[in-house]
Amino acid sequence: MDSHILASSAPDAPSVLGAGLAALIVLLPAGLVVYSLVRWRKARREGTARGSLPQIIGVLVLCPVGAELLAAYGESTGDPGAVAFALVFFAGLYGAPALLARELARRCGWGWPSLLLLFAALGTAQACLIDQSMFSVDYQGYEGWEAVRETTLIPGLGISTLNAFTFVGGHVVFSFAAPVAVAEAWSPRRAEAPWLGPSGIVFAGAAYALTAAAILGDPESHSGGPVQLAVSGALVAALLAAAALTGRRRRVAPASRRRAPVPPVVATAVVAAAVPDFLGQGWAAVAAHLVLGTALGAVILRAVRRGGWSPWHTAAVALGYLAVRGTLAFTYFPLLGEVEPGPKYAHNAVMLAVVALAGAVAWRRGGRTAAEEAPPEARPALRRKRGRGNTAGTGERCPRVTSLPDADRTE
Repeated sequence: MDSHILASSAPDAPSVLGAGLAALIVLLPAGLVVYSLVRWRKARREGTARGSLPQIIGVLVLCPVGAELLAAYGESTGDPGAVAFALVFFAGLYGAPALLARELARRCGWGWPSLLLLFAALGTAQACLIDQSMFSVDYQGYEGWEAVRETTLIPGLGISTLNAFTFVGGHVVFSFAAPVAVAEAWSPRRAEAPWLGPSGIVFAGAAYALTAAAILGDPESHSGGPVQLAVSGALVAALLAAAALTGRRRRVAPASRRRAPVPPVVATAVVAAAVPDFLGQGWAAVAAHLVLGTALGAVILRAVRRGGWSPWHTAAVALGYLAVRGTLAFTYFPLLGEVEPGPKYAHNAVMLAVVALAGAVAWRRGGRTAAEEAPPEARPALRRKRGRGNTAGTGERCPRVTSLPDADRTE
């Protein structure tokens, strides 16, 4: 997809219209960031700052990274100028709708099940209605596209089952859910609070509309037939309705002083993300996606119901997926274009470093807060790990933990 965007920005594009559209596409996501900065600075002067600026910028950066740049499959790989353009463009195409979906869910009091359904609606719209890659026989000339599609093709529907999992599921996880989960862990206290004001919502909506329109303007994005597009539109509507119904029936997790275990959930996420990629491009990979995805959902649901689940736990699952995608990107070269090994591996390293940095911030702000709120009987292990603290059973906390500012603590 990014090859189309870069090609459409070349000098031989229609001069006036092309330049104007490119300027709007660049300026609107940038305007959203500037708006957030101005709003945040004003709130700080008034003493009402709520700390949403880092989260907004985090989503606008992590969505392009998770969706496109981390996988490093396109011709922008290793090209700093193309990467910079992709960051801005895909901030509008992925980051803006992620913010809008999150804003709707949080303002309505919906939880992650509804949010995932909203992201599924966005992912379906992206793959079936906007770029229509789901129905393409040879999209953008990517190497091996047709062979992969034919392996699990359902003739009556004209779609590949594996592509349905990897396209829509990939958008749900990497384009939307994982970036939002990590950014929410940066400020656990505001994980379920709105981030955008009216102007921010307008900026995000306009950025999404313009970038989606730019994709639709490409002839390669007209692969779907009337019936396929109608069914896809109905599916998007059904997912939106399901999100609303699920949100209305939201059940709050029971309060618990125990801390939900992180390693088993993250390990399951890593297995679910990695194993299908080692099973080829056929029905075995489809089965692995289905079975392992269901297993991960069951593990998460069980952990949530036992209590002690926090934004850090959600972010840890997201980071497991992102880390697998970034690591596997070292094992292949882009499917489109030519890139030398040096720039290619430098690109992989930088993108994985971005994920690691985002994860470190999430742990510092969310993971340590969750550790602080562990019950007294769980604190000796924490103290041994840090090499400091008081004797077990005193109920006193380590100096390093109590020095955290109030803004870093969950409610």
